[in-house]
Amino acid sequence: MATNDNTLKTLGFIYQTYIGLIKCLDMNENEKVIMEQLGDVTLISTSQSSQQIEVKHHFEDTVLSDRDKEIWNTIWNWYRNFDEYTEIDELILFTTARLSQKSIFRKWEEMNVDTRYQIIKDIGSVKKINEKEFRPIYDKIFSTDHNAEKLKSVLERLQIHSEQKTIKSIITKYNKTTFRFLSTEKRMEEFVSSLIGLLLTIPVRENHWEISYSDFSDIFKSYAERFIDSSSAPLQLTFEDYEPTLVEIKRLKNKPFVSEIQRIDLHDEITEAINDYCRTSKTIISYFETNVVKSKDLKDYRKQLLKTLSTNKKISKINCNGNITIVLPESQRLYLQSMALEARPINGVSNNRDFFQRGVIHSIVDDGDLTWHVGDVK
Repeated sequence: MATNDNTLKTLGFIYQTYIGLIKCLDMNENEKVIMEQLGDVTLISTSQSSQQIEVKHHFEDTVLSDRDKEIWNTIWNWYRNFDEYTEIDELILFTTARLSQKSIFRKWEEMNVDTRYQIIKDIGSVKKINEKEFRPIYDKIFSTDHNAEKLKSVLERLQIHSEQKTIKSIITKYNKTTFRFLSTEKRMEEFVSSLIGLLLTIPVRENHWEISYSDFSDIFKSYAERFIDSSSAPLQLTFEDYEPTLVEIKRLKNKPFVSEIQRIDLHDEITEAINDYCRTSKTIISYFETNVVKSKDLKDYRKQLLKTLSTNKKISKINCNGNITIVLPESQRLYLQSMALEARPINGVSNNRDFFQRGVIHSIVDDGDLTWHVGDVK
């Protein structure tokens, strides 16, 4: 199972949810965090500043120039949708990229609003040869319909939080307070990952989800109990309800594990098999592959699972007793019984899930370690 473009996009969304988690941890009473309504992440507050946050995640080292489309698209979106943000006190671009050493935005906080406006306007006063991404955005902002007061209002509230990196930063920020009940940094990282997974399961209503201070407090308290006095952490559920894209489905339909299901004439099972395989693949990439110990735990789990499947297949062969007319029904029974197996424990994981075990079984078949047809040797 290897990473792909869709997985990277999904991990980008997880990073956005990670920012949402930071805001949840900082919430006060009567506040709420909303995702995908006004923008990526919104903090609505009656006691402090309300914030609108645009999250930009880069997998490679990225440097932002003063004309970078990431900055200008963000300004343009807030400017053209000005009326939607009149109640927002802070407009924040939260990016993993870093500002260039000579960037005017490095001294942004020191400038008054008139200086900010003039500098933004001056950036595009001189046309350059290579500006096909910058110029159209600049011209839309400073068009004949340009409203200087609206743009000044946006720029006055604009903040750029650059070089925002990994999950480590959230651990550093809260390790002596919120996460103090967890004994090690490793447990803190697992707890944060699990919280992100929980946030991703919040029901989406009208194309966004929101969570209040009281709701998050209840989730935090109940989930924290699972980590106290336990040597195991819950399986990350980030991808439990992930729906494969059309591109992913098309690619996976050509995989060996799908061909094996087709061989035993269980075509109705293919969609669910693809879902389980895809969700499990992404969970492995996110939860197991980056940790040597977890990778070994998964390898051991996979080995024991294969042993059980191989034994069950031998039993199915014996049941056929040389009668080729029942080979297909026995093969189908073997498949369905395998899918119905109770999820067995994984070392270090306190709550293995059915979807994950089914996905691992499909990966075993996909790697050629097992076939469903009882007439085969393996």
